[in-house]
Amino acid sequence: MMTDFNINDTLLGKSVQITQHYDPSVLFRIPRSENRIKYDLHDDALPFVGYDVWNCYEFSFLLDNGFPVTRVMKLIYSSSSSFIVESKSLKLYLNSFNMERFGASVDDGLSKVSQLITQDLEHLLQTTVSVSFFTPDSDVAVPFTDTPSSDLVSLVGEGELTSLSFDHFNETPDLLEGQLTTQNETLSFHTDVLRSNCRVTNQPDWGDLYVYIQSSYKIDVASVLRYLISFRMENHFHEEVVEMIYTRLWTRFKPEKLRIAAMYTRRGGIDINPIRSSHEALIDRVMIDPLTRVEKTLRQ
Repeated sequence: MMTDFNINDTLLGKSVQITQHYDPSVLFRIPRSENRIKYDLHDDALPFVGYDVWNCYEFSFLLDNGFPVTRVMKLIYSSSSSFIVESKSLKLYLNSFNMERFGASVDDGLSKVSQLITQDLEHLLQTTVSVSFFTPDSDVAVPFTDTPSSDLVSLVGEGELTSLSFDHFNETPDLLEGQLTTQNETLSFHTDVLRSNCRVTNQPDWGDLYVYIQSSYKIDVASVLRYLISFRMENHFHEEVVEMIYTRLWTRFKPEKLRIAAMYTRRGGIDINPIRSSHEALIDRVMIDPLTRVEKTLRQ
């Protein structure tokens, strides 16, 4: 039976016995409302659309004759779903395929496991889930080329950077500053300063953040840098961090357009890449195309 999230029940940070047989019962889901309610986010009136994109690098199963098939798997589901899948439970679930036999051929086996995984995750999350597989020959594309960006630290500049004081390491939205203007201003940047910690294990999570914002505010980029660094001692899941940043920028700068995306480093053979946007058209198709493998960041 698949169960809802309780922080005391999660498998994160606990020793578990690895199953040698297909076992969907290890899957565990977490309600998004757990964190959203604190930021006045409600499922029926979200200020964004978006997706969670997972890359699973250690997936394998056997053919009927015992030959192992290995693939990188991409999972995509909407941020409008009520739940996310807990990452360690997903890893254990995928590992349960390792010694099971599916199909007389590679194509046959992939078709069968794809249908099974889709069925199990859609049942767990109560939403549509896309499942696809990649080989080294699969198409690869660089994301976010539609909105060219600069490194946030370079926008601040070395001179100003050395004069700043960074002494907030828990999320501090009051750090965000900007001047209201009479015209739209666009700020587009990426940065690798984002660090937070796992909500359960307290282990550090590292992410590359991509921000596109168009508003009538002249945004103080140094204040944004200080704000993002203030996540350094926060304990949240990846999806929660992205939604928190989105909500703070949305509230403070009242943008006409906003997109926040994070590409996190992999842990346990899985990386998670949440993307939230004010407009569907701002969501990079590379990220959510099931047939395209996304170019990794340096740390991924």
